[in-house]
Amino acid sequence: MFKVIRILVTLGLLFATNSIVTASPAGITKRDANTCPSYPYYPSRSLSSRQNGNGMSFTGSQWIWTNEVNGGNAPVGTRAFRKTLVPPQGKTPSSIKVAFAIDNGGTLFVNGQELATEGDWFSAGTYCVPLQPYQNVIAINVTNAATTPNPAGLLVTAEVTYTDGSTSRIISDGSWRSSGASIPNGWEQPSFDDSTWALAVSEGAYPMAPWGNIPIAGSDAVSLAPAKWIWTNEVTTPGGAVPAGARALRRTVILPPGHNSASAEVLITADNEYSLYVNGRFVGTGTDFHTAQRFTIDNIEGPKVVIAVYAVNTLNVPNPAALIASMQIKSTNPSYECLPDCSSETYVITDGQWKATSGVPNGFEQPDFDDSTWPAAVTEGTVDSAPWAPVSTSAAASAPGAPLSGAPAGN
Repeated sequence: MFKVIRILVTLGLLFATNSIVTASPAGITKRDANTCPSYPYYPSRSLSSRQNGNGMSFTGSQWIWTNEVNGGNAPVGTRAFRKTLVPPQGKTPSSIKVAFAIDNGGTLFVNGQELATEGDWFSAGTYCVPLQPYQNVIAINVTNAATTPNPAGLLVTAEVTYTDGSTSRIISDGSWRSSGASIPNGWEQPSFDDSTWALAVSEGAYPMAPWGNIPIAGSDAVSLAPAKWIWTNEVTTPGGAVPAGARALRRTVILPPGHNSASAEVLITADNEYSLYVNGRFVGTGTDFHTAQRFTIDNIEGPKVVIAVYAVNTLNVPNPAALIASMQIKSTNPSYECLPDCSSETYVITDGQWKATSGVPNGFEQPDFDDSTWPAAVTEGTVDSAPWAPVSTSAAASAPGAPLSGAPAGN
């Protein structure tokens, strides 16, 4: 009898897979049990304990990998990880927030829906989606880059909210399933059978070397600590002299599915000066690398968000030059209106994922500009690196000023 019930529940999940995650209640003007039937309502007050606490944290989570780890190193290539979430008896899942960090890069899926891609472990975004009323699956593929075996890892913390307002925590540990070098088609889908996959191997509890402490967007204040000083590939030695003049740098971010509007807070400075643009709009200018400016940006149109910087290495002779920035982008999916506190926060820092060129092409600040031929930016060190340290940060919002001479006017 138990097997029959279990089969019926499983069939129900398969039929519900595509409908519950993408449901979009129409005409919602008020959050209550009557107007939010698709995403069961729970009052915001029931979330006060976690909203008034420390938010999301990796404390207690473990860095995990496959059983291929040997002496702290793992083979180069992509591996897949899965965690099946079965709710406690009497509880109905409503939504989940997931934060993850990876060495070196990978993509998060929940119930087969692609949510976000992270490119390093220096900072972590937080991503929220509705859940099915029964079983749910977190799936993440992770690529260990380079050409020879080296450290690789996945770190996850997640919080499931139930329809009664209570929560439970999910962490990365030895209960996750991990693939081998061959990853089957459909591995991210909730109906995929991972029972033959090996259990993941714990590499140690967070924080641990070589990854250290990792800030989480939406829980930790925006900071330059995880960011790197970057410049064009004219840099041959970190902090070394490079030609004077203006340079263009860009970073493209894709918001989670259905997130078409956002706001952001950014800290930024450059040696020697810069003008910042988001989706072609002028945001602000700074002219002293000893102090980072703080800007708040509203009404950002997604899902593609392009951060562009016109940076100038002044003087008339070669000298050190660099840009450093850290940004948290908060976005929401309108169809999640019935889910209190179900926003996503993306953490963007200056690192090797940026593009940088020694020229300044016309229109480089615009979101539709093609930077595919630009080389990757070169990292020069952390915010505490010479010759730039120390760098102070404006506590209050900075005045935007005007674009630098020679910089785009912006939208």
